[in-house]
Amino acid sequence: MIKAQMLLPLAASLWLAGCAVPPPDSRTLALEHAALPDGWRAASAAGRFDADMLGFPIDARLRGLIAEAVRHNADLRMAAARMEQAQAALKAAGGAMLPSVAIGGQAGNSSLPTSSMSTSGTALIAAWEVDLWGRLAAEKDAAHARLQASELDLAYARQSIAAGVVRGWIAVAESTQQLTIAQRMLSLSQRQLALIEQARKVGRDTELDVDLHRANTEAQRQQLLASQQAQEQARRALELLLGRYPGAELSAAGALPAVSDTLPAGIPSELLSRRPDLLASRQRFEAAFYGVEAAKRARLPSLKLSGGVAYIADSAVLLKSGIDNPVWAATGQMLAPIFTGGQLQAQIEAQNARQREAVAGYNRAALNALAEVENGLAGERLLGQRERALQAQTSALAKAVAHAGQQRRVGKISQYQLLQQELSLDAAEAGRLRLQSQRLDNRIALHLALGGRFPI
Repeated sequence: MIKAQMLLPLAASLWLAGCAVPPPDSRTLALEHAALPDGWRAASAAGRFDADMLGFPIDARLRGLIAEAVRHNADLRMAAARMEQAQAALKAAGGAMLPSVAIGGQAGNSSLPTSSMSTSGTALIAAWEVDLWGRLAAEKDAAHARLQASELDLAYARQSIAAGVVRGWIAVAESTQQLTIAQRMLSLSQRQLALIEQARKVGRDTELDVDLHRANTEAQRQQLLASQQAQEQARRALELLLGRYPGAELSAAGALPAVSDTLPAGIPSELLSRRPDLLASRQRFEAAFYGVEAAKRARLPSLKLSGGVAYIADSAVLLKSGIDNPVWAATGQMLAPIFTGGQLQAQIEAQNARQREAVAGYNRAALNALAEVENGLAGERLLGQRERALQAQTSALAKAVAHAGQQRRVGKISQYQLLQQELSLDAAEAGRLRLQSQRLDNRIALHLALGGRFPI
């Protein structure tokens, strides 16, 4: 064994020199084949992104539902538990760098002179593995990176759940209004059918006309049932996010909010340093890098120091017993691996593969995030154009219904024709409502994709 007095200065100098090197920039490694443009290709206007500007208001009730989901959503509780596991792993990795202290005792009586059971006493022992080459520091850095990744995952999960609640709220509101339109259209179709049946009795229409209009009425009834089903499904989906029993009892009141046309989206390079899920993916790459460093340094010699004090109560061993005659000991042990059956090299190869996996994972996450933004920006532009066109169509049909009402009062058109104009207007209203909901949904998804914040 090496004397402890000789090892301590050497251990101190080597420990100070054994710090882990910083990891390379994962963005350079992951996006070398996908050069980032200066601006979004699908963006219609440039401008600095505002993480708090969703583009439409969130009322107090919806804020309350978001807070409820953050408290009770099962996915968030799972993410929080994973973060707690990472915190415990970091504590364990940090504890491995500190000396360990143990106390023990032994009592026995044996006639065999070489038996350890013939000695009784207590001992306090301290042991420390000196981190000569920074292996333990690299393991701690890896654990710290994994903890940061889990914290960022939790942050992104909270924002995703908040976005899901807003989207669910919009879906419930739309389905409720669609149900109202479907009920009105069924009523209009039933009134038309009654007029056709009355005309058949006086010979103006045939049985074929009645059957065709009865089929139209049943189609409207089917649409009403589909709207009821959509409403229940939207309610249950939102209730699941809130952690409630999915009883389809939650309701949303009020019209859908109008979306602002102003949407500054910033530049693509800023997204990589703003979205929590991308930052978490980068931290997983750093954890893999430090795992490689730890595996490489496990091939180098290790130094372990130990020492202790014991009080032996055995007259055969000591002339005096008790605390007046303690026994001290200090040892140092240095081991260098020579043959391990290829285990250490296999561990390095496995860590290298994990690092390559982490780089590929970051690549996939970054490209998917960029695609989400580009798709969202393109959808924002096209949905806005479609909504304006459909709004113009609806306005024109509303004017047509007003003119048809005037013509009906002077006898120029029939009641059936007036009802048909009203049906056309309701169909356009249903389409406009669906498109408005799609644009709101796209805006919510785009805000999340850009790294925006929701009130949680």
